[in-house]
Amino acid sequence: MRGGLPGVTLRSSLGYTVDVYTHGAHVTSWKDKDGTDMLFCSSEACRSAVFKPPKAIRGGIPICFPQFSDFGPLGQHGFARNATWEVRAIDRDVSPRPAETDKIILRLSDTPETLALWPHKFTVLYEVFADGKSLRTSMAVSNDGIEIDLENDENDPALPGGGGIRLGGRPMTFTAALHTYFSVTDITRATVTGLRNVEYLDSLRQRQKFTETTDVLHFPEEIDRIYLNTPNTLIVDDAVGAKTMSVMKSNLPDAVVWNPWVDKSAATGDLGDEEYTRFLCVEAAAIGTPVTLPPGETWDCFQILDVCKDPTP
Repeated sequence: MRGGLPGVTLRSSLGYTVDVYTHGAHVTSWKDKDGTDMLFCSSEACRSAVFKPPKAIRGGIPICFPQFSDFGPLGQHGFARNATWEVRAIDRDVSPRPAETDKIILRLSDTPETLALWPHKFTVLYEVFADGKSLRTSMAVSNDGIEIDLENDENDPALPGGGGIRLGGRPMTFTAALHTYFSVTDITRATVTGLRNVEYLDSLRQRQKFTETTDVLHFPEEIDRIYLNTPNTLIVDDAVGAKTMSVMKSNLPDAVVWNPWVDKSAATGDLGDEEYTRFLCVEAAAIGTPVTLPPGETWDCFQILDVCKDPTP
């Protein structure tokens, strides 16, 4: 694995491989049997700080949690992508179809460092599951705070009379995204389908709200939009590379579409000046309506990436 960081390569029965690192629970690669990668990872980043914790890896599928972008008081995209996750399970023989699937489960929980930034006790389980041509990534977030309700006894001087009191945990509110970098051959020929009539926040225009009017989204310039309450399936087409990929998502109502274009790519230290031409981010997300999770409850979500049209026979 790159940079000497611990990780694992998952393999499906169709010869697809998925590289996953414990740093950030980061998926960096999803290749077909001939080595064509469906995900982008910066080559400039691979030579510099990208595989040197605590810096986040540039490309693949970063996990944005418990904050997307600057939607809150934390640093950009929260702390999950910079943290070291614990491997909980690796499964290479899943019935009823032995040897056709491959899975890893990683765990992140609160530490004194996270509590200083975000005062909540939590656990996140992240599962990466390779099955044939599909890549499923799912996340389960638990609020580990404990609430205790005490019935008040009017004869107990330690408790005020009437009703009850609540001790312990409190709800936690967060935003999240699976920040997928799709590999494309030429950004100007790539398209996204499935967003017509969807409202979006345009981050290049002070997050003003607009409505998408096109059936097929093209990319002749920089884009940074948060589409709200999108369809559950979106299509990413790499016309030049002759591959088409789908994003199916659950409990992630929003979708971020992003490409930094020329100037921002050149200004980004872990991204090559011309690398903006080779990726498109389509990110399954929960941003527009932040998730509020009561103590003791769990919120889960997933996305399934699939190859609809394979560049190789």
